[in-house]
Amino acid sequence: MSLDHPQELLKPVSLRFVWLTLAIALLLELVPLPVGSTRFMPDFVGLLVLYWAINQPRMVGVGTAFAAGLAADIATAGLFGQHALAYSVTCYLAQYRQRQLVMLGLGQQSLVVLGLMLCNQAIMVLARMATGAAFVGFSYFLPPIIGALLWPLLTKLMLLPYRKG
Repeated sequence: MSLDHPQELLKPVSLRFVWLTLAIALLLELVPLPVGSTRFMPDFVGLLVLYWAINQPRMVGVGTAFAAGLAADIATAGLFGQHALAYSVTCYLAQYRQRQLVMLGLGQQSLVVLGLMLCNQAIMVLARMATGAAFVGFSYFLPPIIGALLWPLLTKLMLLPYRKG
């Protein structure tokens, strides 16, 4: 956020827009990509859940994160509940220090998001391994790094509809 537009913090966000962005992120997860390229794709639903949990904590909480996680589980045909558990935990952790997070710059927020997304991936790996699946390898932890690098762009993109012409 730039300091010359402080009114952006006060503009209301509609719940419809929040759900629309989460639906678009879920559709991005369903885009068929060439084999091998998906290991570089960040978890867009997880990133948006974190974005809304940090920037609109009254609208998006642990319950919304759980619902988005269930939708992601159904869409990806993965272990049912792994995304829901991971999103709920990371949403709780983000909201636990939400007031401090909104005061950080985008670079510092990116580092926090990296930690939260790594936690997200670790929870999903542990959930899979608890059901008997093999460890998928350390390349599974590459998308959170890419997601953290995309965090400033995501933040700027999400503010576009609320800027004055």
